[in-house]
Amino acid sequence: MTNFYVSYTMPSKEDRDGYLRDIQEEGIDEISRGEDGCIRYDYYYPVGSDNTLFLWEQWESREHQKTHCQTPHFARLGQLKEKYGVTVEILVEDRA
Repeated sequence: MTNFYVSYTMPSKEDRDGYLRDIQEEGIDEISRGEDGCIRYDYYYPVGSDNTLFLWEQWESREHQKTHCQTPHFARLGQLKEKYGVTVEILVEDRA
């Protein structure tokens, strides 16, 4: 199993909220949760930060997550990141 801890930083709270709203309205989060090998795909608001969003992705393997990165909805995430000025930091953890 592999965990991907993704921290998104945006210019403002409004950008953060708009980014998440677009993801949810387009169903990107639900589509991702339904993918083969997806165990967890959940967004969180970190306490004390108005312009940060956290995503915990958990996949059966890195290969499953790589397949996710080739989907049309993942490409759409890239467009939304551009729209909202998102910067990304990712921490990857493999677990037995």
